Amino acid sequence: MQKTYNLKLLTGGVVLILTLIASFVLQNSFEKSYLTFNFTLETFLLMAVAFILILQFKSYGKTASIILVVYGAFNILYGILGSSSLSNLLGSLELEVLFILGLLLGHVLFEIAALFVLLHVTQPRFDMKFTRRFVIGALTASLILLIAISPLVTYTTLPSVLRMVCAILSIVALYFCIVQMIEEAPVEENKPVNQTSKKQEELKKLYDRGLITQSEYEQRISDL
Repeated sequence: MQKTYNLKLLTGGVVLILTLIASFVLQNSFEKSYLTFNFTLETFLLMAVAFILILQFKSYGKTASIILVVYGAFNILYGILGSSSLSNLLGSLELEVLFILGLLLGHVLFEIAALFVLLHVTQPRFDMKFTRRFVIGALTASLILLIAISPLVTYTTLPSVLRMVCAILSIVALYFCIVQMIEEAPVEENKPVNQTSKKQEELKKLYDRGLITQSEYEQRISDL
């Protein structure tokens, strides 16, 4: 059984790598996006996922899903513990609460989607269409929340806008790849056992032992 290479995952993986590089350079040169826990480690983890999706080796879906679950857990932890670094940036408690709320909800929805994908590629419990629709819904809601809070940490300068746009584009590319990982499991064809060859071998043994005559042997072979 040979699994078909997924060209959409190839395209998504390449786009993810390009957007990650652009996002890393801009965040490293100017300021981080504040949407994820650490842009350096994020780039490393997601680049690994992108290369896995491009290579598509055996059980690649399971490996990529585990990395994504770990990545999502780090982002949730950042949303819980990282609020102290945003106080001076946002300037008011109301904005801080809105940002943390949107950030946590967005990353929790991502984690749920990643867990559903991991379940789908390891031990499918739900129909492929249901899983796909659920994951698309969770990721869409997550993306909307992250885009909604991004202006709160974006200045009205070109570098600040560019680094946020690239960060959002890398998230879009990642979410596209996650959706494409939900595939119908290939059906393994059960090859019928060749009973004729076994019977021929048994008849040959009987003939060699002298238990049947040559005419009987030839007659039984022709009847098979």
